[in-house]
Amino acid sequence: LNDKFSLFVGIGFLTNALIDLMHALVSFSLVNEPLFLKYFIPQTWFAGRIFLSAMFVVAIVMYSTLSKDSKSLASSASSLTASSRQEDTFSLKEEVRYNKLRNRLILSITMLAIMAAIIAISSLFSIYPGIVIDDFPIHRPYEIPSLALFLVALVYFYKNQLYKINDVFYKGILASLIIDSFAQIIMSYSATSFDTAHNVAHILKNAGYFVNIIALALSSIQYNTMLRQSIESLKESNIRLKEGEEVIRVQYEKLKETDKMKDEFINIAAHELRTPIQPILGLTQFLLSKTKNIKDHELLDVVVRNAKRLLRLTDEILDVTKIESHSLKLSKEQFNLNDVIKNAINDIATNKEKSNNLNLLFQSEEDIFIEADRNRLVQVISNLLSNAVKFTKEGGGTITITAEKKDTQVIVKVKDTGTGIDPEILPQLFSKFASKSFEGTGLGLFICKNIVEAHDGKIWAENNADGKGATFSFSLQLSEEQQQQQQQRLKNI
Repeated sequence: LNDKFSLFVGIGFLTNALIDLMHALVSFSLVNEPLFLKYFIPQTWFAGRIFLSAMFVVAIVMYSTLSKDSKSLASSASSLTASSRQEDTFSLKEEVRYNKLRNRLILSITMLAIMAAIIAISSLFSIYPGIVIDDFPIHRPYEIPSLALFLVALVYFYKNQLYKINDVFYKGILASLIIDSFAQIIMSYSATSFDTAHNVAHILKNAGYFVNIIALALSSIQYNTMLRQSIESLKESNIRLKEGEEVIRVQYEKLKETDKMKDEFINIAAHELRTPIQPILGLTQFLLSKTKNIKDHELLDVVVRNAKRLLRLTDEILDVTKIESHSLKLSKEQFNLNDVIKNAINDIATNKEKSNNLNLLFQSEEDIFIEADRNRLVQVISNLLSNAVKFTKEGGGTITITAEKKDTQVIVKVKDTGTGIDPEILPQLFSKFASKSFEGTGLGLFICKNIVEAHDGKIWAENNADGKGATFSFSLQLSEEQQQQQQQRLKNI
């Protein structure tokens, strides 16, 4: 039931019942006073009926108004998606208008209730003019206002199509309005108390009450049935949901098991690959040192190069497996970052195959100490240098490595003058398999990113402003001692 509708109808019936109770008690106690009852009964009847009919009108008209307002609010709100401020303003205006309407209704109902109470109580000691007219066809003209209100309520009931609502209570309201309208018509022809018109009108009034009580009871049964059906439907939905959750849980466990088996297989495969690679690489390098034949030397070079590539691939696969299983462990120690960078540069510079006579420059301030995993940092720097060399070979040029302190961090940059980074690849550069080179696996930068982030740092890349080459940068925290020194230095500036 709509709260406002049932509230107004309930107020109408309650007030009417109280007036009827007074009407019945006084009439029963003064049954031997026909002259008093001739005017008392019509006046109290009028008081109760005018209030009940007014409440029917308010309930039905207000119910319709609120429905239209809510529809208007919904449609208007959906059309104001362009600005949240407009929506807030609109809602505020609607709320203010609704509050004004509610306050007016409360005031009107209060005044009407007071008027009905005054009429009922004053009937004990006063007679209203024209309450009963003996020499006129309509003996009780005071029944006409209540009849008019019942008819207005009936018209609005049909106009707003409330009879289409799937609720027995509304059917009862409709029947009650029709019965009460006929009761008012018949009562208007009652000349004296307890005549035929008087008795028939009372029977119809009681029939209207009875219809409403039956309709309310049937409505309660209807809603209880719907509630039980909803509960049963909800239980069935919960059962299906739990079954679905169980299926998902089982599938998830299977997926976890499959993922675990995949990781185990990759680990085993990578380790098994490393086992034969090491002797192949060692023996091939031994043969290289003994071979004088140029052609044989070239063939052995191919074996060494591919063995190293396969070894690097197995290492990267193992690292990726550790990263994805969250088992990448760091052995942190304090060391001079400059030493690590210089060693990595020397490894590249002494490798003629890699360096290809490129200029490798290192620029740094005083010693920079960090607390990190030395081997993992060597892996990051070597990977960035190898990439810079690989993509600078085609155009030749210079690779510059810089390390500088910034606040409590150190920023390491590897700048090359090579081909640069394809703008389409740049957003996914640190994802797996984001490589434009047939030589690379596309795992190196992904591993670098995770190693740096495991040290609470950041890594990024960008093309150089002059259009020549790219710069890879990463940041790391300084050691606690150097952080304090850096903070003190910044304070003194």
